[in-house]
Amino acid sequence: MADKVADMRKEFRDEIRSLKDEIRRQVSQALENSGSSSIRVDLQKDDVAQAEPSFVVVKDLVRQIREDVKSSLATRGEIAVDELVDNMPETTAADLLKSLANTDRLKMVKMLYSTRKTFSDFKTATGLEAASVNNHLKSLLNMGLVSHSDEGGYEMTKRGRMLTRTLALMSEALGEEQVD
Repeated sequence: MADKVADMRKEFRDEIRSLKDEIRRQVSQALENSGSSSIRVDLQKDDVAQAEPSFVVVKDLVRQIREDVKSSLATRGEIAVDELVDNMPETTAADLLKSLANTDRLKMVKMLYSTRKTFSDFKTATGLEAASVNNHLKSLLNMGLVSHSDEGGYEMTKRGRMLTRTLALMSEALGEEQVD
């Protein structure tokens, strides 16, 4: 995946470079055709009153370039996501989903999202017996979503944060839709 992201970045840089080169080429061509070192535009008095200041024109050009790049990114991003879906190992995805497919584990992950917690914190917040808390923590530890903290207790891993954020975004995107 990192290679794909690097390839996309290189491709975008190349596209921007190509756009800059095209603008330079057109300006050079205009300078060559005019036979001088500057470009002259003749405007009538009425035209000047209606003309936009150059900074407005430049701002519009920059806005248009940004929109083109965003559009290109969106298209390429969709293609990249489609490739990720095609290459997704089903067993790994299923294991990740199983690791959070329990309301008590979700509660524990949400607790860890903002700060480190102890075994006792989980027991108190969930109202579960020690054996159940232990089993849930084992599941989260085995999937690499939670780790033992150097200061004691448990903390969320990068992987855990990413999965929790993804789950929250999915939940928000799907909203209150009823499943048949």
